Amino acid sequence: MQNLKIGSTVISYSIKKSFRAKNVNISVGVDGVQVVAPVSMDDSEIIPLVEKKREWILNKFESYRQRLAQIRPVREFVSGETLLFMGKDYPLKVIEAEGAFASINLTDSQFLVYINKDIPLEKRREAIRSELEQWYISKAKRVIQERLELFNNRIGVNINTVRFKNQKTRWGSCSNKGNLNFNWKLVMAPTYIVDYVVVHELCHLIQMNHSKEFWQQVKSLIPDYKERRKWLKENGIKLNV
Repeated sequence: MQNLKIGSTVISYSIKKSFRAKNVNISVGVDGVQVVAPVSMDDSEIIPLVEKKREWILNKFESYRQRLAQIRPVREFVSGETLLFMGKDYPLKVIEAEGAFASINLTDSQFLVYINKDIPLEKRREAIRSELEQWYISKAKRVIQERLELFNNRIGVNINTVRFKNQKTRWGSCSNKGNLNFNWKLVMAPTYIVDYVVVHELCHLIQMNHSKEFWQQVKSLIPDYKERRKWLKENGIKLNV
């Protein structure tokens, strides 16, 4: 990661090399600030070009943050708020209880959060958030492992390890050793979006790039992958606890 300092604001960005890129392209969105450049360019050539676009990047960055605040307001974790799971919104109901510090239960119609009545109000928010994150991680492990098994029966690649992380700029990633990483927040999206990310990463174990051959492999399993990728780009910022 590189850092761009603009006044008192520091913006981190990643540089990716692509065989298909002819020029340096900068984007600001759910994946953060990303710079895509031709593989023939060295970072020492790319960084000065990014520096020249610093004001443009700052304007885009601030505009995106404002939009994010409107779409994804700060959660208070009180009854009446809604949470996503597998593409569906569920209302949250907070119940004071004896015993357990905090616990989560999802019914057919709502999230039930049981919180120890003795926890001070100022600490409840983080207690509920922490418990919800652990709940989502456990569900993500089950759902994504199931989808991996389903699609790998058709692809047939060797998977080494599967990890679940709170990644800020990625929904999935892989290594040439067969290790796969998935953002646990993905389980908040509809199943067909989970499937797209799963297939995307499995296909990377065949093609460690975004070449024409890679996308053909993805398309053979997810014919409408472009629509699913567009959905994730437009709605990914909503997938958050």
